[in-house]
Amino acid sequence: MNTMKLLVAIDFSKSAVRVIDEAEKLAKALMAEVFLLHVMPPLSPIIDVTPDAEALPFEMEKLLPHSGSATEKLHEISGRLQGHGIETTIILTHNSEVEAILDESRKNSVDMILLGSHGHGALYHLLIGSVSEGVIRKASCPVIIIPSKKQ
Repeated sequence: MNTMKLLVAIDFSKSAVRVIDEAEKLAKALMAEVFLLHVMPPLSPIIDVTPDAEALPFEMEKLLPHSGSATEKLHEISGRLQGHGIETTIILTHNSEVEAILDESRKNSVDMILLGSHGHGALYHLLIGSVSEGVIRKASCPVIIIPSKKQ
C-alpha cells in the first residue's frame, strides 16, 4: 500500500499554528507523510538579498519560541511532527507562492495540499488575489484550507 503524501504550506503567520496542528491530526489519522513547504519571495533583481523569515510577520512563539531562520523554524516543526511518528520532509524554495505550491505538489506526487486562509476581505482579494484561491483553481489534487480562526 502506498503512503499518502500531504503537502503543508507554512508561511509563519498566526494561521500557520492551526495549519500545523490540523496537518498533524490528519497525518496521524491517515498515516501520511508530510512535506513541509515554506516559500520565500523570489530574489529581487535590484537588491540581490534573500529576505529571512525573521523579517516576516511572525507570531508562532507558542510553537517555536527560539526560532531563527526559516530553515531552523522548519526543522523545529519537522522535529515536532517526527516526534509524533510522522515522516516529514522539509522544502524551502524561492518562487511565487501559488507556483511553488503547485510545482512541489506535482514534483512530490502529493495526494493532498493543506494551507491556511488569512481571512482578508473582498477588496484585498480583488486587488491582491489569494494564494489559496490560486492553488484551488490549478491544483490536480484535493486542497484543504484551514481557516485562520476557530469559529
